[in-house]
Amino acid sequence: MPGPPGHRFMGSYPEYSKDRNKFLRDAVRQYGDVCRIKLPLRDLVVLGNPEDAHVAMGDTSGDYSKFGNYHPMLQKRQNGLSFIEGEIFRERRRIVSPLVTRDGLKNTFAANVEAYLDSLESNIAAATDSDGVTDMQEAIFQTLLRGVLKQTFTEPFTAQEIDELHNGLATFTKFLGSTLKIADPPNLVRPWGPYKIRPWAVYSAAMIVKNRVVERQNSPSLGTYGDVLDGMVLGYKKLKTPMTFWDLCFDVATMTSASYGTTAGAITQTVVRTLLDNEATDRVVDECGSVDISQPTIESVRSLHWVKSCFEESIRMQGLPLLLRFTSKGANFQGFDIAPNTMLGIPISTIHRDPRWWTDPDKFDPNRFYDKSKRVDQPRLLHYLAWGAGPHRCTGAQLGYLIAPYLVALIFSRYKIEVPANWSLREDPGLAPMIKGGFKVRVTPR
Repeated sequence: MPGPPGHRFMGSYPEYSKDRNKFLRDAVRQYGDVCRIKLPLRDLVVLGNPEDAHVAMGDTSGDYSKFGNYHPMLQKRQNGLSFIEGEIFRERRRIVSPLVTRDGLKNTFAANVEAYLDSLESNIAAATDSDGVTDMQEAIFQTLLRGVLKQTFTEPFTAQEIDELHNGLATFTKFLGSTLKIADPPNLVRPWGPYKIRPWAVYSAAMIVKNRVVERQNSPSLGTYGDVLDGMVLGYKKLKTPMTFWDLCFDVATMTSASYGTTAGAITQTVVRTLLDNEATDRVVDECGSVDISQPTIESVRSLHWVKSCFEESIRMQGLPLLLRFTSKGANFQGFDIAPNTMLGIPISTIHRDPRWWTDPDKFDPNRFYDKSKRVDQPRLLHYLAWGAGPHRCTGAQLGYLIAPYLVALIFSRYKIEVPANWSLREDPGLAPMIKGGFKVRVTPR
């Protein structure tokens, strides 16, 4: 199989780690849509064509596992949603999906709105230094975290618990991203910075989640909260396939983490990229004036078509290097036989910026998603993989399309944000691509 030659022991990892997205784009361009990247311990087979990506991600038989074949011992010990396939996965998914879609969508959306309205101002103040400079990225992450906790647990958390969850989820995301070769390993030595990356931060966050699950299971009011945790605890009792208490805790933690980091990163990117385009900013502000931001409804947020288009375009442009799948029985893509237990990488950013599928792909242009008459990038659905595809497509995509545009609209309607002159966007790629060094701006109320 074609691919970069790499080095004897490290393979192509030194070059890959410098700029993952550029390396993958260059590899697909030079070696083709199916190519092998040599990496330490385990090589990666890249699928650069959206049709091949959909074959791997859309499979429902379990032949292409999300994480279940990452390591045999891990598969035996972990029965969480991310590690199972087939009927057992579909049974569990049928419990989880309605909690953030259909009937559950109204409750989860309302919980997020309440948390945003209550906390955005204080989170911006907390992220502002003595010189009046605000790290808007930190404020967005903290605000979204409160929404996720509200929709999942209902009961309030202490400031210390929120801080421990924030650090624990950030650490877990870093560890998982580095394990899957999507991001650099977390720095376990440096004692400073906004994210205190420490191994025990994950344990602390896990214990907070575990204690909340135990409290809810023993609560006499179980079934009356109307939150995600209620639905999972009650729904999982009806499963035909038995699961352990720790599998339940893992799924609750996974739902919390997945709803938090990736969405907060995408919202931050939307605010940043929109602010760097004066016309896009003016249109967002104008559109926000047509909606009562303080009392939003699902219908009114869905009417924010331009804000949503900026969100979708920002996700397209952000630097998510890979989504992974693992072959169970082997496969064949474009004439290349692939062995069982091979790690497949769908290079999301590469596909999202491939000129074969997108016109002027490096340009921020929300009209791709806004004006149907200008949609020259068809069939867009096949080439747009921001939420994944197939059975493992993000469970909360519907909710994401509500809370993300709403929080963006809330920020732009309430605040005027001044970006420093000559500032340029630099990404820290990973499971939740972030802005390197934060997004330091001056914020004033409108």
